Order: sequence, then structure tokens, then C-alpha cells
Amino acid sequence: MDKITFTRSELYTLVWKFPIPQIAKHYEVSSMGIKNACEKMNIPLPKSRYWIGPAYKRNNVPQLPPDFKGNNEIAILKKTYEMQLRVPSKSTPLLDLAQSIKNDVQAPLTISDKLENPLEIILATKQYWENKILNKDIQPDVLEILNLNVSEESRNRALLFMNTFIKLIQYRGHEFRKGLDGLETIVFKNENEIKIDLREAQKRVTKSGLRETSGYIFTGDFIFRISRGSNKREWRDGKISLENNLALIMAKIELMAAED
Repeated sequence: MDKITFTRSELYTLVWKFPIPQIAKHYEVSSMGIKNACEKMNIPLPKSRYWIGPAYKRNNVPQLPPDFKGNNEIAILKKTYEMQLRVPSKSTPLLDLAQSIKNDVQAPLTISDKLENPLEIILATKQYWENKILNKDIQPDVLEILNLNVSEESRNRALLFMNTFIKLIQYRGHEFRKGLDGLETIVFKNENEIKIDLREAQKRVTKSGLRETSGYIFTGDFIFRISRGSNKREWRDGKISLENNLALIMAKIELMAAED
């Protein structure tokens, strides 16, 4: 299972700077996991009323107890995403449809190591990224390129994934287009629309020096989200990569679009 590791000082700084539910959401772990980790590492936690009122009044922060003799690092399990759930013994509409898609030998489910017959929007996105290197002030046409929040190192992987995924959408008889909001959209024959989003996960890091600072770095893990109104689902790289879950993702999208 995926885990995220914190040092004792990092966790102490986090829980006194942000509410635990906010930390849990950002790192995709449970609030109870954070509380248990703090208990094991003898890290004091703020009471709920600590967060009531303006930030400038939150001055009563206790010192980190210096007499802790345990391990200086602790790992917290990440929440399990849908693609990492155990396969139930009984078949389900989702698994049956996913298997049907996998069994279609003509379906574009294999992602190659290099772009093959790239779609126009893939080429436009690639060209924009290349131009951005030469001219940082260039503005994207959000209706002509993909909206992908990934690091420079992960751009090629993102293009390879989306090139195959869009071809799979079209192969299944659906339409891929850019919505007026600039978001990637799948349109079905029943006129239902599903929004899709591919991004790279980030994590917060703390740098020590003359002054302690923090920021966010990309992790290399991709997260793929689909949404229709308030109905949302996400998949994340884990033991099974997104590239190996195209059939499952496609099946879930089609079932979501069929819902009234």
C-alpha cells in the first residue's frame, strides 16, 4: 500500500499550522491516521477551539516535547482509491463492462513509449509547451490545448496517456471536446457530459535554513478524475498505474453517463 512519510518536526509544524482535516485532504490520508501518528510520536495537538478566531491570536503553541526517544519518522497509509480496491468475488456491472472492454482486441488500450499518430490537440499541447520554454509570457488558448497540471518531467507521459485515452473514447463511440470552461469533456449520445481531469499529485515539503520555508513539489504520481455534477471519482497511480486501468476508467465513465 502507498504511504507518506513525515519527520516528527514536520508533522508537529503541520498540525499547528493547519487543521487536521485540511492536512488529511491534501496528503490523501485519514484524519485518524494523522492523530494516531501524533500520539505515537508524542506530538501535542491543538484543541478544536484553537482554530476559532483570527490567526494572529493563535500564539499559544506548546513546544515539541524533547524527551521523545522513538523513531524520528513515521509513515501513514494513504487512502485507497477505487482502482486499488479488492476485486469482489461476485461480478458487478462495472467489472463486467471493464472486462468486456479488455476483451475487445481492437480497443486502443496499450500505451506505447512514443507518440504514434498523435491527435491534433496532443500536437497543439506539445507545441505550446515547447513555445513556453522560449517565451514564458505566451498565453495558452484553453480551447485548443489540454489542461494538464503536470511537471516538465511528466509531460511526455501525460501526452502518451491522453493520446491513447482520447482514441479509446472515440473508439467507444463517444465525442471528446473542450468545454467552454476550458475543461476536457466527453459527450455521449444521450447528451450527457462527463468532465475529465489529469494532474500530477504534489506534496508539501519544508526546507530548513536561516528561515524555515515550505512549498510544494510534484511527486510523479498521476491522478485522473471524472465528474458529472457532484458525482466524482478518482484514480491514482499505485500498485496499478493509470495506464493499466484504461478499461476500468472507461467502464466507470460509461456507467456514470448512463445514470439518470
